Formats: sequence, C-alpha cells, structure tokens
Amino acid sequence: MPRKKKPLLSIYWDCQNIKITSELADKLVNFVKTRGSVSHQRAYSNWKQENGDRAKYIERLGFERIDVPDTSKNSVDYQLIVDATQEAFGDKSADIFIIVSGDGDFSGLLSILKAQGKKTVVFAREGGSSKVLLDLADEVQPIERSPDTAKLPVFRDVSLLIRALTHRSYVNEHANAGEDNERLEFLGDSVLNFLSSRFLFNRYPEINEAQLTRLRSALVDEVQLADFANYLEIGKQIRLGKGAIKDKGYNNESLLSDTFEAIVGGYFLDSGLDAVWEFIEPLFIAAAESFDDMQTDISAPILVDSKNRFQQWTLEHFSCHPEYIIVDQSGPDHHKEFTAEVQVQGKVYGMGRGRTKKEAEKRAAENGLKKVGVL
Repeated sequence: MPRKKKPLLSIYWDCQNIKITSELADKLVNFVKTRGSVSHQRAYSNWKQENGDRAKYIERLGFERIDVPDTSKNSVDYQLIVDATQEAFGDKSADIFIIVSGDGDFSGLLSILKAQGKKTVVFAREGGSSKVLLDLADEVQPIERSPDTAKLPVFRDVSLLIRALTHRSYVNEHANAGEDNERLEFLGDSVLNFLSSRFLFNRYPEINEAQLTRLRSALVDEVQLADFANYLEIGKQIRLGKGAIKDKGYNNESLLSDTFEAIVGGYFLDSGLDAVWEFIEPLFIAAAESFDDMQTDISAPILVDSKNRFQQWTLEHFSCHPEYIIVDQSGPDHHKEFTAEVQVQGKVYGMGRGRTKKEAEKRAAENGLKKVGVL
C-alpha cells in the first residue's frame, strides 16, 4: 500500500502585528514538523527597523526574510497577501497556509485560500485579534498574551490597542507605523467624562452640580489618569520615538494620561461602552475611596474650581475680574509646560505651571487663593 504523502505547509508571518520572539519562531517550526513538510517560511517586515539578533535567529531556522521598505500604511499586509495568493494559485502550492497575525485585513486572504481548497491555520494573540479572521480560519493556535499587557482589557482587534499605544513621536520616526493615538485620545476623553459623571452621580446622590463637577475634575485629571496608567503598567508598553524616550516619556504624567485615554477610546470602539465600564469601574471605585480617605469635603455648599473661587474673591474685594497671562512655555511638543500668572489690577497674586494653559491658570488661581488666605 503506497505511503500517504505528507501535506506541505507554508508560514506567512506578519512581524509588524506579531512581534518576533525566539519562542514563537521555534513553536512555528515545530508545528510544521508535526503536521507535514515545509514549503515556505516567510517573515515580512521593514527589516531595518527590526532587532538584528532576532532577525538572524529566525533566518537560521530557515525563514526567508521579506523586506518591505515601503513606508505606506499596510504595505506589509499587501505584500504578504500578494505572495500567499500567488502561491495558492501556483503549481507547487502548500496544502496548509499558516498566517501569523491577528489583523482583520487578512480575512479576504483566508477566503481566497479556502476557495482554492487550502486549509488555513491562524496563529494570533489570545483575546487580541480580529474575530472575523479567527472565525474564517480552519484552526486557531493562540499565542499567549504578553505579561506586559496582562492588566489591560482584552481587545478583539489588537490593531486598536497598538494604535492606542502609539505616540506621534514614534510615527514621525517610523513612517509605516500607521496612525498615532491622538484621535483615540480625543474619543477616550469623552468616554471617561461620561462614565465618571454617571459614576459620581450615582455614588453621591446628596451633592449638587458644582460639587459633582469638582469631583469629576479630580477623578479624570492628568494626575489621576497617570496613576491609573502606572497601575496598569502602561508606560513600558508605549511606542515612543527616540527623542521622547530620551526625555523619559515613559514616566511622563502627561503622556501616560493621554495614552490611558487613548486605550479607553480604542476599547470603546473595539468592545462597546459596557465593556469599558467593566474595565474602568474598579479604578474609579479605588480612586473615590482615596478621596474619602483624604476627607474630601463633598458636602461643602461651595465646591467649585479654583478659577471661579478666585474670581468670586476679586469681585468681592475689587469689583473686577482677574487676568490670566501665559508668561512662559517650554519643552518639546510632546511635553509642553506652560507658566501662567494671575493678576488683579496689575498685581501678581499667583503663578502656576501645567501641561495646558488651562491647567497652568488653574494652579495660578490656587496659589492666588493661598496667598489671600482663602485656601
């Protein structure tokens, strides 16, 4: 009786979606050995931007490194799709195609491969890949989540998490890195404002609008959001450019706060408001308990921000409004710091610094209130 022919397998590895590790490379090679014989082992990236030692390691295992120097978005995806499709329609095609990626852009490729009678196996991160892609695959081999992301919510579309962690300084230095996280930050800020408002409204039914506004400001201000980011160990995961790394951006409160907002925005798009609430509620509860520990006087009849309080004081004593002047700004674009003065009739009452003009003015007002004995 003739011996059954071993199936041929080809690996197509999107190294920009699933990063190179020696463990994963070994796992892929061993997987092929247990299922049949190798046809192609192809790894796609802009190889000038990859770790040289890891690149040499996978080359020693027989991987062909396909260099995609094109800096346009999704250029790696396009090249991988073209090569896999050409093989599928060729005379010496593999029987099983292994796609190493969680990117939904490969859903169309899987449909083409299946139409050609090919079996498809997807290696993708646990909980961090396109649901459409995984549903199309004949077999899914999970890649364990990185310990660095264990505290973050599980994204179905990992590309949203990657974008949320991508600072514009990284995009400036890596033209094919895709979109930075600023639009997601904008969205996340709105989601956090809504969820924090609802949380405080339900937690403190006895306090008025001004008091709720003050508490919300404390719950989602830069310092508090940076604390959330530190707890979640976001800093070491942010994709930064060399300049931002040199400026210790991983520890910068402003950058941490912005990235946390971007993650919230990305998770909202990925899984919806209810999922975001499940993720964020424990953080809000812990922060609110710390407010209580500090004996925040939420029952005070007047609980408004420092600028309004200082304005009330100047109207009472001088019958005029205070004037805020930005007297200095410094630092790179990703870490601006503004210095503001608050003046009344030409006299300086306080000075403050912050990452935004509004924050600097608020701190100037707080210092002004301290100077006149209100705080």
